[in-house]
Amino acid sequence: MAMASLSPLARALPQLPRFGFLSTAIALPAISITVPPILSDLWESVLRAVPKKKTSHMKKRHRQMAGKALKDVQGLNKCPGCGQVKRAHLLCPNCVKDIKESWKSLQTA
Repeated sequence: MAMASLSPLARALPQLPRFGFLSTAIALPAISITVPPILSDLWESVLRAVPKKKTSHMKKRHRQMAGKALKDVQGLNKCPGCGQVKRAHLLCPNCVKDIKESWKSLQTA
């Protein structure tokens, strides 16, 4: 690159490395990057894909937890001891409470 074709600012600054097809152009006060026309549509979409406001904690949690709600209990049976409705393959809470109360009364006596 000939020194005559460079602007005075570009001549004063040290040479920046060139990355493949991207060439860098320096402008004050910010650095601007020139992009070939093949990638211009992609580059513009990347720059526009920025949210205007921060997503609140509540909205983020609602989005993350969508479809992960608790399922309804399907396996319900009757307890053979007391006849109360209980979940299948689990102890009956009513019977367990009665057993705990009987043990407490035996320990205090």
